[in-house]
Amino acid sequence: MKTYGMIFGIAGCIAALAGVAGYLSLKSTFERETLDHTRFEIADRASRQRQLFTDINLTHNAAERSLLRRYDDLGETDVSETFDALFPLQDDGTRRSADSLFDGQMQESGDSVYGMGAFIPNGENLAADEMRLLLAAYQAVRQHGEAAYGRFDNLYFYTPANQLIIFAPDRDDRLEFYRADAPADFDFQSEQIAMIVSQQSNPTGVVACTELSRLVYRQDGQALTTGCHKPVRQFGRHLGAIGVTIDMQNYLANAVTDHREGIQNIILTGDGSLIAHEDLLSLDELTPNAVAQTSLEVGAEDLAQRIRANGRIVGAFRHTDGRFVAFARLDAPGWYFVTLSSASGLSGRAIQLSLIIALFAFLSGLTPMLAPSITAKVKGEESTPSAKPIRNDLPNRDQDPIFSR
Repeated sequence: MKTYGMIFGIAGCIAALAGVAGYLSLKSTFERETLDHTRFEIADRASRQRQLFTDINLTHNAAERSLLRRYDDLGETDVSETFDALFPLQDDGTRRSADSLFDGQMQESGDSVYGMGAFIPNGENLAADEMRLLLAAYQAVRQHGEAAYGRFDNLYFYTPANQLIIFAPDRDDRLEFYRADAPADFDFQSEQIAMIVSQQSNPTGVVACTELSRLVYRQDGQALTTGCHKPVRQFGRHLGAIGVTIDMQNYLANAVTDHREGIQNIILTGDGSLIAHEDLLSLDELTPNAVAQTSLEVGAEDLAQRIRANGRIVGAFRHTDGRFVAFARLDAPGWYFVTLSSASGLSGRAIQLSLIIALFAFLSGLTPMLAPSITAKVKGEESTPSAKPIRNDLPNRDQDPIFSR
């Protein structure tokens, strides 16, 4: 019995070692496979998300070309009569778009205008050149806003003087903030939309996108949207910027909700500000506190830091907290599309297979050790002599007539 106990103990040790070695090897293999798969998958997903910003760039560039061409064509033309009709002077000294430009207006040419709004402070003292620029902007925003309406529900032009021309027919407030409610001294130069297009922060004039922030016309502090903006410059002179507001519920929702079970999709800025996350979509009011809490839960700043340290456009790594992180850079806004997945399923697979390995190792180690003992026992039994039985059927010599003679 002691021999059998020793044999089982040795086989158990072999099985344990094989199981541990198998687990470590399988886990490492599964990790490499998972990283390779997520790296490939994120590259494919990111290419689809880049299309959004490709469309934004195309819209910006087309609107910019139209604006500058119209502005040049106006030359020294007196546009004051047309300007007064479109943007009548108000009692508070501002100029605002005529209501019919939003509600719908049929022009003599047979064309119609709709969905337009404008806010122009200091309307009494506008220079003739400012009028020409704003008229060119009105024409470009209207034309390209309608052309891109199937993709984006807004397009606007704004200047460092807080002048704004906007096409947004679906806005819930019907653009009444700009058309009627904004105070005469309304100033948005401290907002991100103005800072990211300035010559100081954006000397090369590239498209730049804001973090999640409140809409300029919302004064309640709610963080609702992000926006992408392109500076408009001529001969080094900063004229303003063309912008598109991106509502997360409309444009980024599919990016973060289209995923397999156990995976999270998020979008981060380069410095770790959260742009989109599935948990934020269900909120009635997307507040700064909600964004900050969700950012903390996913570790947004730490993720962005590790992604920057990785230095690649597309990559994947195992986070110190055990999550698998795959990322791809979205070049136009400088954001990152990121997927987060748990390693628990991977560990479970490795454990299951390592148990099978341990079982086979146990049986494989047990059989050769038991075989000699069993063989020896069988041979011992075969070599032990046994008493032959006495045959009672043989004849008695005394009684046999042959021997009795």
